[in-house]
Amino acid sequence: MSTTDAAGTADRELDWLLENLRKKTPGVRHVLVLTRDGLKMCITSGLDRDKADQLAALAAGIQSLSLSASAEFGDGIGAGQAMVEFAGGLLLIVPAGEGAHLAVIADEDGDVGLVAHNMNEMVEQIGVYLSAAPRRAGNSGERP
Repeated sequence: MSTTDAAGTADRELDWLLENLRKKTPGVRHVLVLTRDGLKMCITSGLDRDKADQLAALAAGIQSLSLSASAEFGDGIGAGQAMVEFAGGLLLIVPAGEGAHLAVIADEDGDVGLVAHNMNEMVEQIGVYLSAAPRRAGNSGERP
């Protein structure tokens, strides 16, 4: 099995776990795992590729701001959970393993405590699988 095939299999397994989180948590519309630098790793059904890319970029930016706030005004240890409320919904983001984050879009009237609890529970159970190694330049001339 090639590296690409192994990664694809792992992504499909994570997709299934993300679907479970979505289905067991009332009000959750979309779930996404992203790298620290804003690349989507796996998503739930119903979130198309373009929206997933957009959500990954937004979540990475918000987590970056959270990290900056922690460094400037907190203990500087790292970013914790972040939440953004917008007309029609909520975006919750939690660290999910080394170099990765778990993001959820939930209904505006969703139970934020339950959503966050289920997100953190999932990360505790499978966080090692949600890690994303830093990207490195390859021999193909691609930039990191």
